[in-house]
Amino acid sequence: MFVIVFGFWYGSQLLLNSPYPAMAVVSNSMQPVLNVGDIIIVQGVSAAQLNANNLNGDIVVFKSPSDPSLLIVHRVIDKVQLSDGTWTITTHGDNNPLGANEEFNSVNLIGKVIGKIPYLGNFSLFLNGLGNSYFFILIIIIVIGTLLSLLIDTEKKGSAEDKPYEKKKRFGALDAGVIFFIVINLLLIGLIAFSLFGSFTFWQIGAYPPQYVTIRGTYPDLTYYTTDFASSYNNILGASFSQGYLTYSINSHVKEGSYDGIRPGVPAFSWMQISFIILLLFDGWTVIRILDKKLERRSKTDTKPNEIQEDALKPKSQNNT
Repeated sequence: MFVIVFGFWYGSQLLLNSPYPAMAVVSNSMQPVLNVGDIIIVQGVSAAQLNANNLNGDIVVFKSPSDPSLLIVHRVIDKVQLSDGTWTITTHGDNNPLGANEEFNSVNLIGKVIGKIPYLGNFSLFLNGLGNSYFFILIIIIVIGTLLSLLIDTEKKGSAEDKPYEKKKRFGALDAGVIFFIVINLLLIGLIAFSLFGSFTFWQIGAYPPQYVTIRGTYPDLTYYTTDFASSYNNILGASFSQGYLTYSINSHVKEGSYDGIRPGVPAFSWMQISFIILLLFDGWTVIRILDKKLERRSKTDTKPNEIQEDALKPKSQNNT
């Protein structure tokens, strides 16, 4: 497990050319495009490759000039090349008042945001807000739980080997496999429904500052763009939804100062699509297993009369005595 996790992390760094390929958003300065708890995917690029525009400039992650340990995610609205070959980059948070800009030198550039995974970062923010001691306690609980599950699984296998022909039942006449099938289907269907229409508000201790955070499905998020989200310095006149393979985007019609046009959204990972695909694969795999077992039983039933007939045709041994 450790090899897979660290291999994936360092592999992502190499693939995306960034020391921070994935990060959780902690503030609402880029709402509604980026929300607290979103995991942003960051690709390393040079300053010369950045698009600078107050309406649809690239969203970048950079080290704060005043505190290099602090990482900021804002939109690039201007850039100027200096005599030494570096750039001065001016950024602005979509949800910040006009004029509240941040400038930094391109040596502090981490990369640009190329996608996001909704909801997932809230777990890491929560643990981060609790502190490292709670994090290690959680790791210990997970390790102990894994060891106990392996021990129980080993005991079950041993009892199944002792009684290979005994069919175990759970919850009366229902087989444990049926319960497992129902539970997985309900979980996946619930995730599909929530990712489309759900909304959930909770206190996020890991946000900056700690605040109430709402995670929204696709359609509540689209409504949030057009009705609930409003400010005098970031007027969204309308929004549109576009869907790709395992991704979706919400593009907004923004009027901000002298800028009036379409602001493309960040491609977001679609929990609805991946849940639907897993549901189809799981149910299809289950049906195939059931049909395979039925064919296996039928073949065994068909071979039994032949075996009896062959035994009847065998000559009986004679007793010479």
